[in-house]
Amino acid sequence: MNESIGNTSIGEAIARNHRLLLEHFFEPLLHRDVQIKLLNGIRAVTGDIELQAKLEQAWDGEVNEYDKEVKTVLKHVQYASLYIELARAADAGMKHVRAWAFINHASLMVGEILEQSVAIQSRAEVEKRSHQNSQNGQGRNKSTLLVKEEAARLLENLRPEAGWLSKRKVVTELEKPLEKFIEQNSILTPRISNIERWLTEWLRGDELVNPAWEKNKHVKAR
Repeated sequence: MNESIGNTSIGEAIARNHRLLLEHFFEPLLHRDVQIKLLNGIRAVTGDIELQAKLEQAWDGEVNEYDKEVKTVLKHVQYASLYIELARAADAGMKHVRAWAFINHASLMVGEILEQSVAIQSRAEVEKRSHQNSQNGQGRNKSTLLVKEEAARLLENLRPEAGWLSKRKVVTELEKPLEKFIEQNSILTPRISNIERWLTEWLRGDELVNPAWEKNKHVKAR
C-alpha cells in the first residue's frame, strides 16, 4: 500500500483526525491544553510497548473533575489519539500498511466520538436553557410580587373615605401610580398596558391583593 489513498496522505489523515478531536471534543468540552498533554504523553511511548501499557494503566486510574459522560468519551479519545500516533510512527518507519490500519481504525473511533460529543453538548445546551428559563421565571415572579405588594399598599393608602366603590374604579385610580412604580423599578412584567386584565384578576382572587380589596372596599362595592 502507498503512502496515500486517493488524494489523502497518511500525514493529512493524521492531521485531520487530530483537528476533528480538537474542534469537536477538546475545545468545546475540555481545553486544547488537555489534548497537547495527552499527545505529548503518547508520543513519548509509541516506540515502547511496555511504556504504552503503563500509559494505558495510568489512563485507567486517572482521577479528574470531569462528569461521567465526558470521562467515558475521553477514554475513547485517549485510545483514538494513541492509534493516530501509532500510525504516525509506523509511517515514519515506512510501514505504510500498518500505518493505514491504525489511522483507519482511529478514524472510525473519531467519527463515533464526534457523535457522542455532539450529544453531550446538546444536552448541556438544553440544561443551560432550562436553567436560564427557570431563572427568568423566578425573576418574573419576583417582579410580579413587587407589583402585587405595591397594589395592596395603594389600595390601603388611596382608599376613599367610604371605601372603593368598584374594581373598575380601583383600576382607574391605581393605573398611574402603578405605572410610575413599574417604570421606577424597571419591571418588565406585568405590563402596565394590561393593567385592567391583571389587576382585575388580582382583585378577585390574589392572596395579597384580594384581602386588601376586601378590607378597603365600600360596603356596597361591586
